Amino acid sequence: MSSERKAMLEKAYPEVRSFCCGLGLVFEVVDLRWGIRNVPSGDHEACEVFLEEIQRCEHMSAGPTFIALLGNRYGHRALPRLIPEKLFDALLSKLSKNPEGIKTLNQWFKKDSNAVPPTYVLQTPVRSQPRRNNASIHQVKARGHHAQLATQVALCCLCFLSVFWFFLPTVTEREFERGLWQNDYESSALLFIREIPRQRSREGPKRFAKFMDVTGDGLLDAEAQGLLAGLKTRLFVKSQKILNLHSVELSRGSINPKCKEHAQYLDSVCEQFVSQMKEEEKMDVLVVTEARRHIAISAELCRGFHGREGLLGKLCLAMWESSNVRHRPLVVYGGAGMGKTAVLCKLAQEMRGVLEARAVVVIRLLAACHPQKPDIDHVLHSICTQVCLACGLAPPSPLTVSTHLELLRFFWDVLEQVSQQGGALVIVLDSVEQLADQHHAHKLRWLPVDLPPNVHVVVSMETNSEAFANMRFKLESLGSFFEAESLSCEESERIIESDLQASQRTLTCEQSSAVLQTVESSGCPLHLKLILSVAKRWTSFTPLTELRLGTSTQEMMSHLFLMLEEKHGKELVGGALGYITLAREGLLEAELRDVMSLDDDVISEVYRYSLPPIPSLIRLPPLLWARLRRDLEDHLEERWTDGVATIAFNNKRLSEAVSARYLKPERRGRSLRILAEYFLGRWSGKLRPASLPGLSLLLSDRKVPPQPLWFAPGLANIRKLQELPYHLLHSGLWEELRQEVISKTQHRGKGARGPRSLPLFSCSKYMDCTETGLIRDALVLIKPSLCFLEGHMEVSLFYSELLARLSSLNSAFPTVIGRLCSQCEEWLLTYPDPILIPRSSFLQQPGGALQHTLSVVCMDISMVTKLLVAGSDDGVVEVWSMLDKQLVHTLLGHTASILAVKVIGSPAHCLSLAADGSLRRWSLMYGQQLFCIEEAVPIDSTPSSVHLHLSEQLLFVYTRTQVPPPRLASFTHCRMSLITSHPVSALASGEGVAAGWGGAPPEQQSMLVPPAGSVCERLPVSSEVSCLELAQNKRLLFCGLTSGTVLIYPLALPQETLCIPPPESLCRVLCLTAGTKEKHLAVAYEDSVCLFEITSRDNFPTVEGPLKKFALPLLHAPLSAMALLPDRRLLYGTSCGEVKLLDFGRGGNVSDLEPHRSGVTCVTVSNRGAHALVGSEDTVQRLWALNPLGFLFEGVLSAAFSETDRFVFTGSQDRTIKVWDVASGNLLFVQYVYSPVVRMVTFRDGFVAITRQGAIIRELFRCPDHIGPDYNPVRSFRAQYQVTSREKDREGPQTSAPDPQLLKVALKTKQFKNQKVN
Repeated sequence: MSSERKAMLEKAYPEVRSFCCGLGLVFEVVDLRWGIRNVPSGDHEACEVFLEEIQRCEHMSAGPTFIALLGNRYGHRALPRLIPEKLFDALLSKLSKNPEGIKTLNQWFKKDSNAVPPTYVLQTPVRSQPRRNNASIHQVKARGHHAQLATQVALCCLCFLSVFWFFLPTVTEREFERGLWQNDYESSALLFIREIPRQRSREGPKRFAKFMDVTGDGLLDAEAQGLLAGLKTRLFVKSQKILNLHSVELSRGSINPKCKEHAQYLDSVCEQFVSQMKEEEKMDVLVVTEARRHIAISAELCRGFHGREGLLGKLCLAMWESSNVRHRPLVVYGGAGMGKTAVLCKLAQEMRGVLEARAVVVIRLLAACHPQKPDIDHVLHSICTQVCLACGLAPPSPLTVSTHLELLRFFWDVLEQVSQQGGALVIVLDSVEQLADQHHAHKLRWLPVDLPPNVHVVVSMETNSEAFANMRFKLESLGSFFEAESLSCEESERIIESDLQASQRTLTCEQSSAVLQTVESSGCPLHLKLILSVAKRWTSFTPLTELRLGTSTQEMMSHLFLMLEEKHGKELVGGALGYITLAREGLLEAELRDVMSLDDDVISEVYRYSLPPIPSLIRLPPLLWARLRRDLEDHLEERWTDGVATIAFNNKRLSEAVSARYLKPERRGRSLRILAEYFLGRWSGKLRPASLPGLSLLLSDRKVPPQPLWFAPGLANIRKLQELPYHLLHSGLWEELRQEVISKTQHRGKGARGPRSLPLFSCSKYMDCTETGLIRDALVLIKPSLCFLEGHMEVSLFYSELLARLSSLNSAFPTVIGRLCSQCEEWLLTYPDPILIPRSSFLQQPGGALQHTLSVVCMDISMVTKLLVAGSDDGVVEVWSMLDKQLVHTLLGHTASILAVKVIGSPAHCLSLAADGSLRRWSLMYGQQLFCIEEAVPIDSTPSSVHLHLSEQLLFVYTRTQVPPPRLASFTHCRMSLITSHPVSALASGEGVAAGWGGAPPEQQSMLVPPAGSVCERLPVSSEVSCLELAQNKRLLFCGLTSGTVLIYPLALPQETLCIPPPESLCRVLCLTAGTKEKHLAVAYEDSVCLFEITSRDNFPTVEGPLKKFALPLLHAPLSAMALLPDRRLLYGTSCGEVKLLDFGRGGNVSDLEPHRSGVTCVTVSNRGAHALVGSEDTVQRLWALNPLGFLFEGVLSAAFSETDRFVFTGSQDRTIKVWDVASGNLLFVQYVYSPVVRMVTFRDGFVAITRQGAIIRELFRCPDHIGPDYNPVRSFRAQYQVTSREKDREGPQTSAPDPQLLKVALKTKQFKNQKVN
């Protein structure tokens, strides 16, 4: 069936592979007969390998697992490799009258007493050339004196009907039995049978051999044909549903693809295969979670665990004694290969029985389950998720753990919550030294040293690791450390006995003594494991001289590699092991076979003694890798990565040994280049040169799959993203890597699973390319948004944010950043939906010295300990290292905003004072609270009203609270607390009165030019600035002061300052507003509102007035925002939420509008005066017109209308900019800008705005004339908002009840209502 195999390889497999990729599946074909001659291999293991591969496919596949092609050849019937002792004795009894036959049979089969029960093993014939192939029954006949033996064995088999199927069936029939009928897998199989309608008389015996079974003398084998007919009859009866029957007449004993009839037949087979594969493909792909993987590996290690009772007893006792008190984590340490992983797995298993039934045990094997060093954020996130789900807590979400610091706080909070619930929790972390360097994980600052009751953390690490040194420094008591010592002789003996018993093997006395003597010298569990992996293959007749026992772990690994090379070939072994070691996230077996097919050294060795079946198609025969994998089964493991199973070594030491032996610099570079070319897809569909013995240089197709970036819309090639940049970097393909940077950057916005899945983060630091580093830093800055949206960010939002960070750098770096910005802008300009296009860099740019941004209210620095202590408004005190800019401790205990912190140099302590009234002392070394003083200051104090001062022995706490002042002076009530710096404190207080003028010291006002965002002028003022207003057309800046003065700065001549003197009451200025036509200026004081006229005199601006003055009632709330309408009406809001319309033209007539529930923060009038928007601190904003018409939004701080008044732009407290359609009230676009926008001004086709952090935003808004009905402006956001509407007429509200519409929004978790009032 070689023609059918070739046709399916060229036509059917690529189509099915493309179909599976579109579903997120991996299509893998394991055709163990491809590339192998009819003569099986000389080690007699082919049949066992075939059956094991069928079992592996059944275990892993989510679709069809068995594809059968059956023609007119039954196949060779090989002698079985293993014969049970009882059956062999029965055969000998049948040959009792034939001494020569018994002698020959004993020469071919030897008894292996190491097998349980004993078994006779078929011996390999003397090799005339390397790797001679298996001997079938008919080949044995052809070997002269063995012919009689084969005949007698076959006849003896026929005499025993009970064992008939043990000898007579071919490998093919055994495969049918295993793949179709044994476990009822028929529903996951496809069957193709080819029949010949008639046999032409001219077809001679020589042509029979091409498609039928023949005897040694060339005659048709009637016995084989009878067995074949029986097999087909069985298939027709039992497998009718999956049967595809074809009848085709051969041409000269074979299938000729050039023949029209044969070509149609091959096309029909391929079409049936493709269609049935698509129908049978299952969508319920088995996804093995990380927790289950770790548990499964842990259970596997526990099954072979023996000994270590003393160490396990000490650990269990320490955990039991500390269950009800706060305690330290436990540390298991020892050298590499000393069995620390197995000890922790057994400990986790034992603690489930020691602790209560509902105890939660979490285990993470950081070295065993991660091909590369795991990220501490990933590990902590997975632990938190598992613990929360098990304990009924809220799991971590992008809203709560978008940063490393938030994740640390969440992790520590989870431990405290579990303890408070009363449940027991055990967290086991193996090999913490294998953590990646990110966030300086080896310094173990993420590991709490003060654990709450009922919460236990056990970690393991190597003695000579950095993590162990930091752990010794972190923990004072040596009682928390437990050493994994060398194995004793008794423990080694029990382990050997148990492992052999599980494998149904044993050893002779001499072999057992040799093993024990070798292990005794090292006492290393890894050394013993390597010896057992080899000893299980020893037979009882294996000479002691061939045992090859290394006296050390390293020497045993060398012996293992040498034995593999002798059996499989040095290039094949070195290539396979090397590629597995070099892979970043492990390799799929299909990928490994593809990569080795591209390796010319491996291919040359494979086809050294025979040419490939098809010289134009050269690949590694799958059987060769299957045989090698069978011998490596004790050293490999499956690792599920993004839903696919990769293979990797289960021990780091073995990977290191492979690197030292096979990956010399030249070989490493060549292998990395092959891996890079494979994931680039360079040789997919192309001919690659090949040079084989006996052939001149030829071009051949290696049949490797393509590697597109996208398999389907929204479905990325995750394997390419994981592996390609890594191999491009380490193979030195810099130009290709730079090209890949842009495509991977675009991918991040289209739906990756997380920033850690982008290898650019880990490889850009090695590249001597400034632009690549800047792009990498920009992606790091976008990380909060990606984490918040769980990687599913809309392309438009991603490009907008990328442009807002990089646009100012495109002129300085045109090669990559310039091209990238141009591509982003071109894409946004052609975007079919409403979009805001950044015209400047207003988000934090990459590069520079900025390492972290902290949200703090107070801080102190210790130059001695190089620590920074910062207090935040949520009651958390953070301790940062100034050396590596990493978080050292998070000090939890305060329940209100931190007012002041103070570092005490020696010892390393700090003090923190909070608005909850408490004063706490902390140890900066261990992050623990030393003592707490309640009511040290009045509750709800402010940072400006307290001060800490430390003398040699005393601590002074100064407090100040504001009292109602007279008109011209503010009086301050002062309180001074005297506290000793010792743990036992004495308090003393004194009271007095101090008088002084109100207001802050004179400030300086900075004026910014929006397009550039740089400070161009600093203008002095006499007192604190309370408000600002800008007249754009007349280029005037109005500045209101707390002293009641209004300063007027002509922007053309800022030194020529004008002044509106304060009123007689000397009340401070609350707010200013200039009308849309800039003819008038309204000034709101604490007791009145005045209207001034803006004119000019001698071409110089002046302000006349006040033209009108309106006195506010005595109990009137202070004005908080206002806007002047063109007809001299003033719309204003107060700090109590009142909204009023004051008409200066009608003698100060005041109209009350619908109030808000909290203070008004924003009042903005459209350019033509047709609409006005009022925003407040609550969840309501209203857009007013003459009717009026209103909308309710969430706390708007600023707003601006477009030049045509068609749109209104709003800046909200939720740090977003929203664009609304004025006519319909529809939300058109939402953009997250990381900081609340406090001021907006119309600018051309967009706006210019300033954020609370001082960033200048300049953007263009593009909106198509027609917006599709399916457009959702918040489709890429995650939190939920409820939008409802109601109608209101002029006479009063009349509410309608439309169905609420739920929208996906990722701004806040609160809800807001969108209300339309007609």
